[in-house]
Amino acid sequence: MKTPIINQFTINNQTMQNDNPTMTSMFDKPFYTNKDVMKMLDCTEKTLRKYRNDGFLGYSRMGDKFYYTVEDIVLFLNRTHV
Repeated sequence: MKTPIINQFTINNQTMQNDNPTMTSMFDKPFYTNKDVMKMLDCTEKTLRKYRNDGFLGYSRMGDKFYYTVEDIVLFLNRTHV
């Protein structure tokens, strides 16, 4: 019997666990590019830019490249969850 993969990460000193294998494989890198996040959120570059500009999605910028952390993405999903 296969044991489920458990992914742990910490946001604001709170440890969160995720036993969904799809989500675990999504959050396996320390930083994500625009292309990665567009694929995760199934959105266009224009929509992603709007999320950044409106302050919904946190990011880091180096030159003309944008980078996102797991925390940025999870906080965005929590803020926009209905």
